[in-house]
Amino acid sequence: MKHILLLEDDQALGRGIAMALETPDCAVICSGTLGQAAEHLADQRFELLILDINLPDGSGLDLLRQVRAGGDATPVILLTAAEAPPWPRPS
Repeated sequence: MKHILLLEDDQALGRGIAMALETPDCAVICSGTLGQAAEHLADQRFELLILDINLPDGSGLDLLRQVRAGGDATPVILLTAAEAPPWPRPS
C-alpha cells in the first residue's frame, strides 16, 4: 500500500483532499500541524508529501527543508491559499 502525508490545517479542505486521493491501494495520513506531520514522518515512509505552506505553527516549507536536509527525496506538492507564492519568482 502507498501512503501519502497530507499537512493541511483546514480540516474540511483536508478531508476533501484525502477523500479524493484515497483508494484501496493508497492511504492518506492527515496532519494539521508541523508537529503532527514530523511525528508521522518519524514513524513511517511516505510515497508523497502534500504540504500546506501557511500553518498555525509555521510553514510547510520549514518541514520540507528538514526533510531534504535529512536526505529524503520523497516527491512533494505544496499547497497555499496565498495570492502570491512566498518565495521570489525567477526573473
